[in-house]
Amino acid sequence: MDRKFHPAIAAIKSGDVDELRSLVSQDPSLATSRSSRSHPTLLQCLVLDAVDLPNKVELAKVLFDAGAEINGPLVAAASIGNLEAAAALLDAGALINGTGGWSPLEEALYWGNNGLVELLLERGASVHNLRIAAGLGRLDLIEGFFNSDGSLKPEAGKIDWPFGDPLTSNLPKPIKEELQAKIDSWSDDSRDVVNNAFIYACMHNRLEAAKLLLQKGADINAIQPGFDYAGTGLHYAALRGHRTMVEFLLEHGANPNIKDPKVNNSPAGWAAYGGHEELEDYLDHAAQERSSSKST
Repeated sequence: MDRKFHPAIAAIKSGDVDELRSLVSQDPSLATSRSSRSHPTLLQCLVLDAVDLPNKVELAKVLFDAGAEINGPLVAAASIGNLEAAAALLDAGALINGTGGWSPLEEALYWGNNGLVELLLERGASVHNLRIAAGLGRLDLIEGFFNSDGSLKPEAGKIDWPFGDPLTSNLPKPIKEELQAKIDSWSDDSRDVVNNAFIYACMHNRLEAAKLLLQKGADINAIQPGFDYAGTGLHYAALRGHRTMVEFLLEHGANPNIKDPKVNNSPAGWAAYGGHEELEDYLDHAAQERSSSKST
């Protein structure tokens, strides 16, 4: 963050509530202004970098009381699984469904922070598009996003992701350009929306939701937009260590030899990255078998 925030960041990282309160009292703009680098606000920095501090909520309240913006930090708390900070932000009035577009619940689902998912649902977060319903395994709601003729309703939503508008972010220019290029490639075609939701079902081990979305026309081998590291449903099931989902996908035609476009790795490689050695071996074997059957 910009230099003016450095003493306050040091106070946060050391857990010094009195020092943070003194600094904010001397310069209230520390709580309300935005940095041109790194984390956009001091409260966002706190919820992301002070996860392990026992007094993080007390520190956050110093910034709440000084008028800090709280909706962006709720999304940040959801991204990192900071339960205590998220609860405090909700208690302080943060909008549980966000300010439009990407919601805190979607953020928690994207990063696999199940504790945050449970908290947000308990507090009343809405399941307002197809990918959320798929990630939660809500078959009743999935069905409700389709018309009787099988076409997708507008309420199913559009492709989206956690990174917002990269051109207004504090990210380095090459990363901004890479992310913007991905956004520009999205079509929001109904098939893409269904395939995007299918990957959420796979990454959260929602077997019945995955079956239903395949019946609705999802492509089991699609690599869909809406992810920084884009991969197939099999890639994401492997990354999260969902053996049952992996077996289901392979039985229904998922290709274990497909490589993702960013790091050029197979589902077995994603399983290895996730620390799932037995699943890596299983997928390697499946990939070899598929290759052998194609060559004979």
